[in-house]
Amino acid sequence: MAMKRFQVFLTLLFIADQVIIWGCWTLGYYSRFAWVNYPQANYIPPFDAYLQISWVVVILGVVSFAYGKMYHRKRIFHYRSEAGAIFKAMALLYLGLIASSFFYRDHSFSRVQSIYFIVEAYLAISIFRAMVRVALSYMRKKGYNIRRVLVLGRGKTAKLLAEKLLDNRSLGLIPVGYMAPQSDPELPLDYLGDYSGMHEVLAKYFVDQAYIALDADDQKDMALLNRQLATETVDLNIVPDIFHSLAINPEFLDLDGMPVLALRQNPVEGWAQVQKRAFDLVVGLCSVIAMTPFWVILPLLIKLSSPGPIFYRQTRMGLDGRPFGMLKFRSMRTDAESKSGAVWAVKDDPRVTKIGGFLRKTSLDEIPQLFNVLKGDMSIVGPRPERPELITDFKEQIPNYMLRHKIKAGLTGWAQISGFRGNTSLEKRLEYDIYYLTHWSIWFDLKIFLLSLLKGFIDPNAY
Repeated sequence: MAMKRFQVFLTLLFIADQVIIWGCWTLGYYSRFAWVNYPQANYIPPFDAYLQISWVVVILGVVSFAYGKMYHRKRIFHYRSEAGAIFKAMALLYLGLIASSFFYRDHSFSRVQSIYFIVEAYLAISIFRAMVRVALSYMRKKGYNIRRVLVLGRGKTAKLLAEKLLDNRSLGLIPVGYMAPQSDPELPLDYLGDYSGMHEVLAKYFVDQAYIALDADDQKDMALLNRQLATETVDLNIVPDIFHSLAINPEFLDLDGMPVLALRQNPVEGWAQVQKRAFDLVVGLCSVIAMTPFWVILPLLIKLSSPGPIFYRQTRMGLDGRPFGMLKFRSMRTDAESKSGAVWAVKDDPRVTKIGGFLRKTSLDEIPQLFNVLKGDMSIVGPRPERPELITDFKEQIPNYMLRHKIKAGLTGWAQISGFRGNTSLEKRLEYDIYYLTHWSIWFDLKIFLLSLLKGFIDPNAY
């Protein structure tokens, strides 16, 4: 579907969704108080009161649907993705209705009616979206809204584009083949020759769109392709080669009219940043309170096991490479690094105190980091922070190591609950950290936190 037509389609879909929301609000009123009336209502409020507030419901619907990403191309054309988006949007809409009821005092609205409304709206939106998918599929089978695509290029970029086109037939983009200086046996499309025969191929296959998908090594062909396509009327699209650089949340930006491709960005910005900070504060405060007995017992055990302070502050690297002082319960002798300097702890480390080994094995030495979370230096979930002295070597030995600092360090993380903690493979740990970065959501944070609680904090690699 061409971009302009897709935008028109999205606009119509958006309007239809809000009409359905408004209609289901009315339907919910009559279902609750007239048709079903279960449980039995002692008082039937006037319909005018519900009608007057319907504009608020529609606005909440707009916000919830946008937040649920219900207008993302991938979700619209895929049943499972769309079903999850609708459920999420409906849950947010219900929470918004409940929250709004506390501020609107002109009338007391029925919460049972709200449940009727949400259920009916969920069913109506789901059925409507299914009908849209069926209609689009039928139209494309009849030859409507089909775009024939020619891929120009070879290599990794062209291969990934071809796979996406073949796997997403619902997009209405039908690849006729590819052209390149030489054939590529790994490309799952028909080879139609080199660029010299482009004009004939475009005419023979009635091509609507050309996609230039060149790897970095083949960018020299760009000028030739532009000259040849300058005399054609096909839509021209360029797929940038971002696969030779590790990209995190790539996005096209507008720099005063100039398109810029941002390859590496913090995944937690704007509203997402507010969500993650709220999650950290709520979980952090609750954890500090829940750990009250340990604030008494552990300092006493530390003092009895060895002379020295109870807490230990160590410099670690956090968000965007900024250092911060990470708090821990002291688990080693006070002169632990006077000779060795900054090194990782090893099994049966002689520097560890009697109680320190237990604290490290059970992760109880990390409880004070809750204050780092509340302060904002750390998050509940994120890559574990390392010492700057060690990172100096790591970033030279392991490509893209510094990407893990594009998000706040965490008390627990995807790598840790997957078994990569302590003296384990740095490469695998980085792989899991980058997966977390590229798939971050508040629900993923919640999943990691709950798995951390379920799996416990005892780890054989922690010493």
